[in-house]
Amino acid sequence: MSSLRIVWHQQAPIWEQPEQNLAQLELAAPPDETCDVWILPEMFASGFSMNPAVAESGEMALTWMKHLAKSRGYVVAGSLAFLIGNKAVNRFFWVEPQGKIVFYDKRNLFSFAKEDAHYSPGNERVMVRYKGWNIGLFVCYDLRFGVWMYRRPKFNYDLALVVANWPERRSRAWKTLLAARAIENQSYILGVNRSGKDGQGVLYSGDSQLMGPLGEIITSHPPFAVGNKSAELNLKHLISVRERFPFWTGGIDDCVV
Repeated sequence: MSSLRIVWHQQAPIWEQPEQNLAQLELAAPPDETCDVWILPEMFASGFSMNPAVAESGEMALTWMKHLAKSRGYVVAGSLAFLIGNKAVNRFFWVEPQGKIVFYDKRNLFSFAKEDAHYSPGNERVMVRYKGWNIGLFVCYDLRFGVWMYRRPKFNYDLALVVANWPERRSRAWKTLLAARAIENQSYILGVNRSGKDGQGVLYSGDSQLMGPLGEIITSHPPFAVGNKSAELNLKHLISVRERFPFWTGGIDDCVV
């Protein structure tokens, strides 16, 4: 039965300095023999900035992701402020070593920080198939929208990736919602958050963690830490949990809500 080796990086990005952030991340990239997928936080190249200029560096950061994925032989995933024509999006890129790129545009924009005034929302759920796994892609505030993340027949993921810039003052909600999404969807869920203080003075404790399909914490970053954590996920275990506790029926339809 298929296993998946994931590594995720809890980062303290330098505010609105993409080149410096990419240089630091290059040094943090794990060895190729230890990893199938390396996951970075939301807006890892710039921090959670509403400055439209940061989206202009999106192409450069995507080129960096493609080069790293090809040279290291594993998937590189994370979100970037990215320009599409004359509009900006908060785009979660999944970049495979053979060159395939899948992306998800953040659906639920964080209006409290006026993200909706600077970025355009996506309108489609996105799931990738990799090494026998179905993997759903989500960004930060999506975590509060259980119906949007709900597993369904045409969106039947085994692992949900939630990349984030989730502040320390709401860390209890972050950890509680990660557990809730894991339990209700009977799926692995990985929340990859940033650490440190951003250019607006907002503090982030990180608290990145991997949850199992029963809501159990498999491993987590210490608060305010920076660096990589890793785990090997087992699809056989996930299937056995779903068979032993057949709570999920896929009853929600596939309408966009």
